[in-house]
Amino acid sequence: MGIGLGLWAGLIMATAGGAEDATNPPTQSLTLRLAIQLALSHNRTLEKAGLDREVQRFDLRVAQDEFVPKVDLTSTARYNPVTTAGVDTRTRSGSVSAALSERIPTGARFGLVWDNLATDRSTALTKTYDSSLFLQLDQPLLRGGGLEVNLANLRIARLSEQTSLWEFKRNVIATITNVVFVYRSLQQAQRQVEVSEVAVTRAREQLRINRALVSSGILAPVEIIQTEADIANQEFNLLTAQSNRDSARFALIKILDVDRDTLFVSTEPLALPEFASDLETCRRLAFQHRPDYQQALQGKAISELGVVSARNNQLWSLNLSSRYRLAGGDTNFPSAIDRAFTRQNEDWNVNLTLQVPIGDLTRKQTFLRARGRAQKAAIDVTEITENIEIEVRDALRTIELTSRRVRVAAVARELSERKLEIEKGKLQAGRTTNFAIVTFQNDLISARLNEIGAQVSYLNAITVLEQTLGTTLAAWGIRIEDLGPDSGPARASLSNPP
Repeated sequence: MGIGLGLWAGLIMATAGGAEDATNPPTQSLTLRLAIQLALSHNRTLEKAGLDREVQRFDLRVAQDEFVPKVDLTSTARYNPVTTAGVDTRTRSGSVSAALSERIPTGARFGLVWDNLATDRSTALTKTYDSSLFLQLDQPLLRGGGLEVNLANLRIARLSEQTSLWEFKRNVIATITNVVFVYRSLQQAQRQVEVSEVAVTRAREQLRINRALVSSGILAPVEIIQTEADIANQEFNLLTAQSNRDSARFALIKILDVDRDTLFVSTEPLALPEFASDLETCRRLAFQHRPDYQQALQGKAISELGVVSARNNQLWSLNLSSRYRLAGGDTNFPSAIDRAFTRQNEDWNVNLTLQVPIGDLTRKQTFLRARGRAQKAAIDVTEITENIEIEVRDALRTIELTSRRVRVAAVARELSERKLEIEKGKLQAGRTTNFAIVTFQNDLISARLNEIGAQVSYLNAITVLEQTLGTTLAAWGIRIEDLGPDSGPARASLSNPP
């Protein structure tokens, strides 16, 4: 019965392995750095974030264009037949105008308009041409006036553009961190498969030894059942480890956004780098490089500029405006222009307009909302500052703890190996039982798996610290390609690709 169980489990393993070889494509070697490069090139979340950056850069360009002079050209043509008391009068006219307008950072608006009109009536002997030049200037003195309030929109646009760039960096950091975690999960799963395969081989070898000991009378035949049961358990564990490895492969394919039929195999060893850093250095790095902290600071500055605009909007409206006009007309166009500049027909005026809103609560409402947003933004900065302090301390503590676990797990694995070898020697002399051997073998498997888990946890703790400090991009040598306003979607790439 016991031998039948072992053969049945072996048949299951052979069938599963044959099915995998028949249906799965060849595996592809993959290092962690290559996985990061694939994610930066193919990950759709980063691709969409890069497309957003193209629009956001242009939004800043539009805001910067606010104080650039604008030119509008207008042309019209008109035909108007009129019958009065049986007399037909047909009028044909055409006009061309050019308007130059500019908004000045003080809030003033400057305008220069040149109008030219040509009219041809059926009752007139000749065509008439009119040319006029308008010059106007409007300057708010209270509401809407001053450099601070008029430059607020441009400053907000610059801060918003920087905020969006930090958001793109945050997406890149999050993607890289996830790739590292998933890749290390694959590394861990592959090593669990290796440990399980060794355990199956070891259990089968122990069965061969036990049969020899039974034949020589050193071991009771009943001990064979225990060994065969252990083989079945180890083969079950191997199937579970292979399933976990395949799940890790699929998770990696998903985040890399590559061909779904690709089977990656990690070829990078679990190298454990030495880590040494102090709390003060980590705090400084976090406040310099954390995207969410920089975004919070910029959000606070934006909300404060919003308060400036809302406060100014509560003032009375007092506007100073000035108009100047030159006009001239004649039977040909050049003469009409000459007559306009002889200043025979000119007029100008200066106006001062005061508007006092009474009973309008919306301006106060807007100011209170803006002030509330600014106060909340200040609270957000305080909160994230405190959170960074906690997260940095926790990340450093986790690295120290996982480093100690790696050392302890290595010692435990070495002792388990020695303990098993000693027990095997005792079994040869008939001084112990097969149950003790199986128990010590399982202890060694657990010790090896614990060591692998501790190593992965230590590496992941370093990755978490890099994310906490915002230094992931620098740690992996990643540059952000986000240059001029017409450079297209933003991209991230490795400075030294594998």
